[in-house]
Amino acid sequence: MAGKTELVERIAFETGLPKAHAARAIEVMIDTLAEWLGSGERVAIPGLGSFYTSQRPPREVRNPRTGELIRVGASRTVRFRPGKELKGLIKAKV
Repeated sequence: MAGKTELVERIAFETGLPKAHAARAIEVMIDTLAEWLGSGERVAIPGLGSFYTSQRPPREVRNPRTGELIRVGASRTVRFRPGKELKGLIKAKV
């Protein structure tokens, strides 16, 4: 599985930037996405897709060890919808 390190190396290789600058750019992007999503904004990145938040209703779940029902409160979660270009690239690789 590729992670932040591999992404930093790829960006540094492709752009000629030092790895420290590429790592900082990724950190700024993540921080900015978190800030915008935290305020309820939708973030669309052409060629990649869009990030948005949605509300999860309260629900009851079962503890698999004990079988006990547990009530889980409402929460917000981040969702991602891939863009047309990304979907096309993935389909082409199959």
